[in-house]
Parts: sequence; structure tokens; C-alpha cells
Amino acid sequence: MPVTLPEFHQKRSSCTTILLIDDDQRDLTYWSDAVRKLGKNYTVLTAFDRKSALAICKDRTVDCVLLDLDMPESGFDLLLELVPDPKHPKIAVLILTRLVYPTLCEIAKLHGAQGWCVKRDTSAEQLDNAIQEAVVSINSRQ
Repeated sequence: MPVTLPEFHQKRSSCTTILLIDDDQRDLTYWSDAVRKLGKNYTVLTAFDRKSALAICKDRTVDCVLLDLDMPESGFDLLLELVPDPKHPKIAVLILTRLVYPTLCEIAKLHGAQGWCVKRDTSAEQLDNAIQEAVVSINSRQ
């Protein structure tokens, strides 16, 4: 019978799995297409609500979550579920939102978000850099 090693001992795939969570279908399509078009080795998954996002995270290994906070079910509450221990996060979470609130940004970072990107001010390349930095940051802690 094969032995399954704990995740931190398994060889990391060269593919980075990204989960984009946004209740706005246009934004979900726009940003998922933008990330796919970067030509990187990204697998992009999408979820439009908390329930589907948590189901994906349970069934798949996700390297980075792009999370909109401005959703009917609080995106901030979802951040707290994804990163229950901000000092030892197991998943990279970037906030990708239309909200421009520096205080909320700092609170999100204190609760485990690796970064904050405002949709209207962020290019696909800037988001790519933020994804890479967030994933490297989490991987270096494990």
C-alpha cells in the first residue's frame, strides 16, 4: 500500500493553482482571463461565493487565493476561514477588490492577507508579481 507523505514533504508541482473568488461575474471573467493570458504555468479556478470557494479549497491544493472583500457574504469572514492562524498561514491570500480603504488593507494584512490590489489600479503584470511574491512568502515559511 503506497504511503502518502504530508503535504509539506511532497514535491511541489511547477504549476501554481490560483483560486479567484468574486461574486461579480464580469470581474471573475476579466481577472481569470487576465491571469490565464499571462502565459505562466497557472491553473486558474474560480468561485463566486464562500461555499463554493471552501469546497474547492477542501478538494484541491490551492497555492494562492485572489479574494474580493466586497461580496454579499463577507469576503473578510472568508479570509479568516482561509487563514485561521495569521502568524502561520498555509495559503497565500491576496485581496483583489474595488475598495480603497488603507485601514481595511492593514487589518486584512494583520489577519493573514499577503497583499492588497485595487482592481482599477492593478495591471495583470502587477497582479502576477503580487501572486509570485505571496506564494514565495508562504512557501518560505513552511
